[in-house]
Amino acid sequence: MLEFLQPINYEDIKKPNKEWAGFQLGKHIHFNDGDTAFDVEDYKIAIIGIEEDRSSTDNHGCGKGINHIRTELYELYVHFDMPKIIDLGDIKNGKTVKDSQIALKEILKHLLEKKVTTIIIGGGHDLTYGQYMAYENSLHKAEMVIVDEKIDILETEVVNSSSFLWHIINHEPSFLQNCTHLGHQVFYNNPKSVDILESLNFEALRLGEVRKDILEIEPFLRSADMLSMDLSCIKSSECPANAVTSPNGFLGEEACQISRYAGFSNKISSFGLYEMNPYFDTNNQGAKQASQILWYFIEGFSGRREDFPSEDNQNFMHYIVRLESADNEIGFWKSNFSNRWWMEMPQGNSEEKIYIPCSYSDYQTALKDELPDKWMRAYARLAE
Repeated sequence: MLEFLQPINYEDIKKPNKEWAGFQLGKHIHFNDGDTAFDVEDYKIAIIGIEEDRSSTDNHGCGKGINHIRTELYELYVHFDMPKIIDLGDIKNGKTVKDSQIALKEILKHLLEKKVTTIIIGGGHDLTYGQYMAYENSLHKAEMVIVDEKIDILETEVVNSSSFLWHIINHEPSFLQNCTHLGHQVFYNNPKSVDILESLNFEALRLGEVRKDILEIEPFLRSADMLSMDLSCIKSSECPANAVTSPNGFLGEEACQISRYAGFSNKISSFGLYEMNPYFDTNNQGAKQASQILWYFIEGFSGRREDFPSEDNQNFMHYIVRLESADNEIGFWKSNFSNRWWMEMPQGNSEEKIYIPCSYSDYQTALKDELPDKWMRAYARLAE
């Protein structure tokens, strides 16, 4: 694994003539300096950078933002129980973009096997493809959440930041269980892009739908294995560090909330933050925004607890809702610890049940004698 990585040079990530204070994040990070031996299994989170931006359409230069983000991130103060974190350094650019994708895949695959949650600082959004490919031989199919103003599903021969989702969906053999796309702005997207996702029973929630009640997206992150965020999803006045950013988009605090939900999820094992371009940044505002998004992921991670429904778990309330219109009943579970909700789904002829993350509003929908949309989409995917 280490042969793919360029160790950290402290001078590249510290502010001039300034040391980190005791409560700043940088003081609590172990750095791969290329000389000190370490065992990656000793850490809960690994941070890796990747400069690859040759396939970032219309935002070339985003690979140069990695250390700008690190500098701002390690200046932030810790207000939680700090998980053990190692910064492994940067993935060296391969001879081709495909080589870089393979390097990312192999490093992340190794970290997943060691049960180390990984933060990826990119680079182009097309690196999502390498992030996803690391899950190829997992015991279960992968679920992913993408946050972006555009649905990058353009049909092209090569993987780039406008087409990586098309290549993920059409990869054979398929190991994609579900994809949720959050925050697309309809005027930037071909209607066919949305149609493709919905035809596969995937969710594609436009910006206004997510912002209406951002708590409603938490269940999608709770069920995901990976999160990929393009910084262009944030409105340009709050994060100018992108060549194609829009005057509309998420507020910075909304992006941080999404990241915190992801950190708190017991299932998410990788988070890729892509497309921060320092050549378009103003007063390091984009780097600061990116660093705060990552801070919230780490803060959420520090609050992870075993919280999953089962018949003998006394920390859960169990509700049964009978739907007359569907001649069916749905079991709902609510955690007394986190107030999060799940709903039951039968698994064919098996007596075992699948528990689908949901929200209180899904329970309310069922009380109105309607099948929740999350339940129907999940059932359709499982029936395929």
